[in-house]
Amino acid sequence: MDYLIVLDFEATCEKDKRIQPQEIIEWPSVLIDVKQRRVVDEFHTYVRPTHHPRLSSFCTELTGITQSQVDAGKPFTTAYRDHQQWLEKHGLSPSNAQLSSHTYAYVTCGDWDLKTCLPSQLATSAQGSHRGYRQWINIKRAFSQWQGGRVRGMPDLLDRCGLKLEGRHHSGIDDTRNIARCALHMLERGWQPRV
Repeated sequence: MDYLIVLDFEATCEKDKRIQPQEIIEWPSVLIDVKQRRVVDEFHTYVRPTHHPRLSSFCTELTGITQSQVDAGKPFTTAYRDHQQWLEKHGLSPSNAQLSSHTYAYVTCGDWDLKTCLPSQLATSAQGSHRGYRQWINIKRAFSQWQGGRVRGMPDLLDRCGLKLEGRHHSGIDDTRNIARCALHMLERGWQPRV
């Protein structure tokens, strides 16, 4: 494995109820060079929701994302294209990992981001799907398989790695950076990432 792409979406939300469709409002990624065990680059953009353009006060309190940030954000189709171009800039084929000049895997803290959120957003936006986003490493599961025990979320993962939370929990970019720190901690101690 040459690279890990850490990803943690933030999406529209309401307190105590599900909204449909739930839309991505923050798209962050951190690219890790596995062999060099270092962060190579970051991608970050806010995304303007269309079905629920007004953020709930709960959503803003939870994520720290403001209405003005999403109003100035990119349409999902633009953010999606920009993320793919960012990957291509690093020699990674976003549509098919087998076509890349490097091997890579997405890393998420749970399965929601790539199992539920992105497929739903792609369907809502009539974007179709790309095979490159269909496989990922759930770092909570990977840590549990590597060290034993159950990891109950990012704060627990940080604690198990002996790391402190940096930034704001539920800020997509801060969570992505914290997950990347955990992945680097694991790599430095012999973890071998596998999809």
